[in-house]
Amino acid sequence: MRLSPLAFAGLLLIATPLITQAAPTTSTGQISVAQVVELSSRSGADPNARMTMIAYLAGVGEATGLMVGEAKQRGASVQCSRDFNLDENTALAAVAAAVPDRDKWTETPATPIIIADMFKRAGCR
Repeated sequence: MRLSPLAFAGLLLIATPLITQAAPTTSTGQISVAQVVELSSRSGADPNARMTMIAYLAGVGEATGLMVGEAKQRGASVQCSRDFNLDENTALAAVAAAVPDRDKWTETPATPIIIADMFKRAGCR
């Protein structure tokens, strides 16, 4: 499912309080690995947590694609052998592999890890 920018903005406005109710952001205000893991664990039983997780992942995925498109328009040579894709399981696998020490989850930003994993899985160079 692809969200329009307006729909994504609406979901983000609804979801923002839910993200902040989860585990804390990093000390610099970024969404932490702990938040993503906690939100995922709640998403099966909590429809609001599920909607927040979907909005977060949709935002990360869409923004990544848009940034690559913009970089190409500005002359960057970005080549990927596969399309970007992202779902809850791949996001969780990426953060768990990158930060196996749970004590570091609260201070580790999740989004850069997830984006780097998307680039790797898409075979980008």
